[in-house]
Amino acid sequence: MKKIVGNSQYQKVANALLILQLLRKGPKARVAIAKELGLQPSTVTYNINRLQEAGLVRECSVAALKIEPVSLGRRAVALELNRDFGRVIGLELLADSIWASLIDPVGSVVFSEQIEFPLLNTADAKQRFEELVQTVVAQLVGLCAGIPVLGVGIALPGIVETNGQVVRDCWTHQLKDCDFSAFFAETFPFPVVLENDANCCVQRYLYEGAAERQDNFLYLLARTYPSGHVPSGVSPFGIGLGLVFGGRLYRGSDSRSGEFISALMNRSEQGRQLAAGCKRKEDLEHDAAIRTAILDELVGNLRSIASVLDPQIIYLGGFLTDYCTEVQPLLSSDLAGKVVFANAHNDASEGAAVNLLSLFFRIPQVGDTSNQGWRYSTVLRSVLEKESL
Repeated sequence: MKKIVGNSQYQKVANALLILQLLRKGPKARVAIAKELGLQPSTVTYNINRLQEAGLVRECSVAALKIEPVSLGRRAVALELNRDFGRVIGLELLADSIWASLIDPVGSVVFSEQIEFPLLNTADAKQRFEELVQTVVAQLVGLCAGIPVLGVGIALPGIVETNGQVVRDCWTHQLKDCDFSAFFAETFPFPVVLENDANCCVQRYLYEGAAERQDNFLYLLARTYPSGHVPSGVSPFGIGLGLVFGGRLYRGSDSRSGEFISALMNRSEQGRQLAAGCKRKEDLEHDAAIRTAILDELVGNLRSIASVLDPQIIYLGGFLTDYCTEVQPLLSSDLAGKVVFANAHNDASEGAAVNLLSLFFRIPQVGDTSNQGWRYSTVLRSVLEKESL
């Protein structure tokens, strides 16, 4: 990657990214872009022309814009991000199935569905995971109808390093301290980024709620896994929290934030997150007494968490959404006004794609010499780092 330093080259890249970030929110006229970003009109025109030449930005109808006539009588022209510039793939790789999503550069969902888990014969867990990713990504690329793929975001349960390339622990795919950076770089012509599933969920709502200044919120993701996919002695539940403070994802001191263990758990027990007994997913579905105990324990823990963190909003996803009519009566008055039942199925896959898209529009820091090329789309980088830009 070209070194970005505190000079005119850096400023040109930063200005272009500022314009792209603003256009992600919706169409704008040049004069509005200059005003909102505090840039000279000539700077905006220069950058817009280059971005149009690269296909990142295009003109659009001004019908939806409330633009006052320019004093010189020039025709008002609205500009927007080119939604067909590329697609970002988002995947949530569960133990037995896959949720797959495609989003455009604005962040709008083009495709989001559950797809079949491919039959894999590889015995080694790391190789099997690599084969799974390669197979599913190829399937999603085929759905892009020739539109370039900018990158892939993958949501996983467990602990993922901040660099998005190393899985420290993921029991659903039997991964332990696995570095996929070489595999991604050698296999795909675009960046691939891994992230914890609950963190992906909050990324989706962080992007959507930016306009409403939802700066502090959390997402409780509760999954169940079929009996055949759960190792002996391990609970059929996967429960995690995604946390946002001050408008930024909080990862903790060692990328372990959001790991959930009920306050009712015996300190000596391992492999479980809840004290309430439930050995099979089917018990949750068919035994009302077991289900009530589990939901009550989750809500009780949530109240303590919310009391400490004081979030603006609490999103509940996974099977908590499936049983929302049973969860609602358990909510105390201080929780009820903050709880939103989220999209039980698509949040993680769509959030994984949004997470990667946000990296594409990230403004590099002055003096950034990072060689982590996966942080940027090859296409965007080649456009923005041109000497002429």
